[in-house]
Amino acid sequence: MEPDESLFKKHLEEALFQEGVEENRWGLVGTIQEINWPYVILWCKSTPHAGAGFNKYYFRFDLKNYPATAPTAIPWDIEKNQRLANELWPSWSERLRKVFNYNWNSGRSLYAPCDRLAMPLHGKWAEKHYTYWWTSDSTIIKYLRFLESLLNETQI
Repeated sequence: MEPDESLFKKHLEEALFQEGVEENRWGLVGTIQEINWPYVILWCKSTPHAGAGFNKYYFRFDLKNYPATAPTAIPWDIEKNQRLANELWPSWSERLRKVFNYNWNSGRSLYAPCDRLAMPLHGKWAEKHYTYWWTSDSTIIKYLRFLESLLNETQI
């Protein structure tokens, strides 16, 4: 097992992640032993919205070089084991449409201050969104809290 995978699995066992699992805020799809590193599928609870049809969204994370390098994630269809269809991405608010913009980067990542593919293009986000800006001492909790905040319309 590579050091990045080992550290990620350790983070899944820590209290902050487990607290979110127990409170039904987020979780791992499958078991730790079933992880196909560096890809991990996690879910995050969502407040139900008319037309959205989901009370949770799944995300496929690429965690290569975790946590030294920020993750990148996309909404995932766990039944089809593929990227979630564009029309099913969360879009019930302006903030969600900005982050879940499938036209940005060809829908290969989220437009987020904790996402590996968006960060290099937006250095000013480090100050504006410092709570969610990924650093080498971040854990997956940072990304999950960002998603939870968006999907449940709490303040970012």
